[in-house]
Amino acid sequence: MPNLDKETIWLLRGSQRKEVFLNLPDKEFMPNKFRKELNEKLDKPVSLREISRHLRDFEKKTLVKCINSEDPYNKFYVLTDKGLKAKEKVKSFD
Repeated sequence: MPNLDKETIWLLRGSQRKEVFLNLPDKEFMPNKFRKELNEKLDKPVSLREISRHLRDFEKKTLVKCINSEDPYNKFYVLTDKGLKAKEKVKSFD
């Protein structure tokens, strides 16, 4: 069983949060494009507003980083090293 830290437990507690996090690309991505790709996989679509909220929450926990935070639109995000490790932990728990 993997070592569960606060972030892993937090990710596992929310079904939509977990689904969004596990589907984050390992390279840079834009929220709108990610949302379209994710919604093709899911039965229940996720709105851009929900994706943005999850990304803000992930950023607060330093699981993702906004590369161009000074730009008001078309932001790019990337998983941090901490986020990559958390993704592996969550995957191993399923």
